[in-house]
Amino acid sequence: MSGLQGLRRAIARGALVLMALGLAGCGDLLQEPDTGTGIATLVTVTVVSGNGQVGTPGAALPQPVRARLIAQEGGPTERLWVEWVVLEGAGTASPRHSFTDADGIAETTWILGPGPGRQRLQGRFARESATFEAQLAGN
Repeated sequence: MSGLQGLRRAIARGALVLMALGLAGCGDLLQEPDTGTGIATLVTVTVVSGNGQVGTPGAALPQPVRARLIAQEGGPTERLWVEWVVLEGAGTASPRHSFTDADGIAETTWILGPGPGRQRLQGRFARESATFEAQLAGN
């Protein structure tokens, strides 16, 4: 075997080893978060913060809105997928979906609609939800 062929094989083996180590090192990233299948009745969604803020039409509220998902046993639920849905006011949530952290909290930035009228946003997990309201400045 020539020196060049040996070098190529060594490089190929090294690349395979690095790929295997890289995949093993990010195991959590390869796991899908739970979207509620099978545990929907075991979780409640509550408002943590961000409700009742006042903001400018078309602008993000000063603080993010935060909801907590609590398991029936009373503990937080990590890595659950929360959908943020604007109910009234034509605003947006960014991101539209977020995942709960180790404390069971998911958050998003709420950008208010142009107004006038009510501004409402809901954080949803399966059939459970928490609703947030905001006021437009000057209303």
